[in-house]
Amino acid sequence: MNANGTLSDPSFQDGGGGSPFYIAFLHNRPDTFIVGYAVGDGVSMCRIDEDGRIGVGKVIPIDTRRGKIAELCWLSVSPDDRLLYATVFGYSNISTFHIDGPELTVAKDPACPDVAGDGTFRGLCGDVSSGPSDNWISPDGAYLYQIYGNASKLVGYATKPDGSLEEVTSVAIPYNSPEGLAGF
Repeated sequence: MNANGTLSDPSFQDGGGGSPFYIAFLHNRPDTFIVGYAVGDGVSMCRIDEDGRIGVGKVIPIDTRRGKIAELCWLSVSPDDRLLYATVFGYSNISTFHIDGPELTVAKDPACPDVAGDGTFRGLCGDVSSGPSDNWISPDGAYLYQIYGNASKLVGYATKPDGSLEEVTSVAIPYNSPEGLAGF
């Protein structure tokens, strides 16, 4: 961006994996973000250097024994930058990753049970999907909320230090209506 608010020349970056879908910046390291790969079925940590160049780390995959393409999509980072929550659209669940300095490792895959949809929708992997879309983590990191549009519900999970999630609430939402989730 230029000093007068206009945009400068664009720059382009190879995303480092199949179908980079979503990015989430770390809260306490504004030069570091994580990319979720919908077709690459994993995540990578990236860093912007002082010259604006982006370094992309290796892709850390989820378990795809159920079939590829799992469609890992939406991401939430815990407030302390220690855990990453990744929605796996095709599998109807969430996988978690430990963030340890510059390293990402799988914490729990899956971190919660699958949420059944109504049986009318399949992900690219062929599994019947509940169509999970956006998620949101509470400011204290104690709860994660996940939309499951094809199951007509919003599920609230208690977060655990090991990356697992425990369902603590579920509310009905209109069928396939929400695509985004925000909180305060």
